[in-house]
Amino acid sequence: MTARSRLDYTGNIDNQSTAREEQSMRTRTTALFVLAAGLALPAAAVSPPPAELAGVLKANNCTTCHLLSGRTVVGPAYSEIAARYADDKAAAVPVLAERVLKGSDAKIWGQAPMPPSAKINAAEAEAVVKWILGL
Repeated sequence: MTARSRLDYTGNIDNQSTAREEQSMRTRTTALFVLAAGLALPAAAVSPPPAELAGVLKANNCTTCHLLSGRTVVGPAYSEIAARYADDKAAAVPVLAERVLKGSDAKIWGQAPMPPSAKINAAEAEAVVKWILGL
């Protein structure tokens, strides 16, 4: 008896079992290939901010805690913020702009609270939030 064929109780080769085993192996191989291909796909590209907003983000140390996308150490990535508020961007703008200006409670995104941004004005905060929500 080999792995490719089986003898049934009468001594005949059981090709049906062999075909089922081969199909099962093809299915498992295909599933593994699809899984591996999915893991290798790059994340969707996130556009960097316009120059004037990049200056605001840098001047206020926003990029110390937040990245455009991907894993961050302290705060959520801008793309995560955009995804969380995607259903109601208009209502989110004033709420998030206020959080940028006054800081936020640690319970919103994790363990560390976001400090207030003393050097940013209301118009800049709103512009930054609109850009983030547009990602």
